[in-house]
Amino acid sequence: MTPIHPAVAPELVEPLTALLDATASNPPLSGKTLGFYRKRNKFNVSPVSDIPAMQPYDIGLSTEAPGVRVWVINASENAKKPALLHFHGGGFVMGSCQNGFSRMQQLALDLDCVVVSVDYGLAPEMRIGEVVKQSHAALTWTHQQSKSLGIDNTRIGLLGFSAGGGHAALLAQYAAHRNEYAVKCQALIYPMLDDRTGSTIFPELPKGKYLWSAEQNQYGWQAALGHTPGKDSIKPFTVPARQPLSASLPATYIAVGDLDLFYDENLEYANALQVSGVPVILNDVPGAFHAFESIAPETELAQRFNQAMVNALKGIL
Repeated sequence: MTPIHPAVAPELVEPLTALLDATASNPPLSGKTLGFYRKRNKFNVSPVSDIPAMQPYDIGLSTEAPGVRVWVINASENAKKPALLHFHGGGFVMGSCQNGFSRMQQLALDLDCVVVSVDYGLAPEMRIGEVVKQSHAALTWTHQQSKSLGIDNTRIGLLGFSAGGGHAALLAQYAAHRNEYAVKCQALIYPMLDDRTGSTIFPELPKGKYLWSAEQNQYGWQAALGHTPGKDSIKPFTVPARQPLSASLPATYIAVGDLDLFYDENLEYANALQVSGVPVILNDVPGAFHAFESIAPETELAQRFNQAMVNALKGIL
């Protein structure tokens, strides 16, 4: 049995121990082992309900952006609901919309909203600078199709988990820069924001001890950027934490556990947004590691975490 750090919330110890024991023989994440992790991730799909309905749409290749598939949940032509563009997690290198279908269906019901889940390109096959163009194409399409999907296009927000939180943050920045299609709010759930974390900045343990480590983060950013992370200079719209901020960014909800590798960078980003004049709600969860609510969904801590996100979105969306 793997010993667990005493800072971990007591109700998370048992599910974390079970996960660590089950994955103890897994190889480190790298270019050589990425296929193993992607294959394993394909089976990490929860059952999907018939209600609310889901429908895939393909947004074609354009001169500005690669094509991308989106999955629309809870559309209703004669309605005028808020909408969320959803970006899944996976360290930029793995995962798909399918990993979050069940959760997004429930969120669509909880908020009575439309969810547009973006099946963005994965690194290293697609670099992050191209993914932000895909994301903007999905935002553009959602605005343009808002009437047929039953969406109020003044209430379109962004939601991202982990690497998806990084993509959502980048899209908010890029959309503000382009100033063509509005974003009402962004909910960033333990977002992956800073390429320096794990490369030139090393959070103090036990941050990053569980589920997503400094070494994994370095690999994810290396794959996404196409070069060694943590360099002094970067291309625009590739690293959210290093992009200039302004008050034109949307109201923001950030949620992260204090044992998460991303804890420090998330708090710094929340503070930077506030300094720039952006309204921010921060949910700082003691004793919680990265993606804890996914491996321990039945715990009270996870349920409070999910409900806090729903409540925040009701307020800002």
